[in-house]
Amino acid sequence: MEILEFGINDEIVIKDKIVACIGYFDGLHKGHQALAQKAKSEALKRKAKSALITFYPDPKDVITSSYHHHIQSFKDRIRIIEAMGIDLLIIMAFDKEMCQMPKDLFFEKILLKLNLSALVCGFDYHYGYKGEGDHKSLVKSAIGHFDVYVIDSINYSNEKISSTRVKKAIEDGAVDLARELLGYAYFICGEVVHGKKIGHDLGFPTINLKVDKEIILPKEGVYLGYVKYDDHYYKSMINIGKNPTISPDNSETIEAHLLDFEKKIYGEEVIVYFKEYLRSDKRFTSLDELKKQLNEDKKAALRLADDERFIL
Repeated sequence: MEILEFGINDEIVIKDKIVACIGYFDGLHKGHQALAQKAKSEALKRKAKSALITFYPDPKDVITSSYHHHIQSFKDRIRIIEAMGIDLLIIMAFDKEMCQMPKDLFFEKILLKLNLSALVCGFDYHYGYKGEGDHKSLVKSAIGHFDVYVIDSINYSNEKISSTRVKKAIEDGAVDLARELLGYAYFICGEVVHGKKIGHDLGFPTINLKVDKEIILPKEGVYLGYVKYDDHYYKSMINIGKNPTISPDNSETIEAHLLDFEKKIYGEEVIVYFKEYLRSDKRFTSLDELKKQLNEDKKAALRLADDERFIL
């Protein structure tokens, strides 16, 4: 996948005709995937390149001058876009100047420069200053320049799939619902760092993760899932929380015990995929009681399928 980055005042040069979808795409959930699939199928028909147009940083951060957490880091979002088979990723630098552009100027200065054969957007897409432009004004402006395809709401359980809905599912620990909305397992990428090594003393060594502060995390508790390392998926028990039985300083950790894994991989990156919420993070009266519970957790992890097909 080719990646192009442009600022608002940069010369935009795209040699090939493209069919692109446009949006911020936090999570790249099933609704976003419908836009990308339409762009890919139309590009194939037109013998053009498929493209995805997005913005960095998050327009909400610029507009509100505040910080918003995301379902993935921007780096991981690029990883997913590439896995979706998009030919060209166009990243537009979003700043105060772009934020204040009237819709007509955004159309003329940005969209008309992208060599579009067609543009795909959602029914709720807005652009221009204070979101004054919508899909109706976009269709009207594009006449004689390029085609516009508007994708209707993609629903699950009679409710629109949205990044906000995915975030709530994750924050509630409903990682199984998040999977249904995303179309793939919710995951966290992180660097393996040194921990307190208490798990090792209990017979359940864990990898501890340092993750991007940009991403939201599931609620505290124990989860079942998989850890991908060196192109292999290991069944895992995943803990997000403060480990109240063995961590008196009350610091939050993200750690996983990988079944049938004994390597030391400090400094390396792994991907943690969440399958299901297992139990809350609680204080045990003794280490023996904790070990007994960990053995029960391990039995549950052993029952995980060997070949999960929801993994990217």
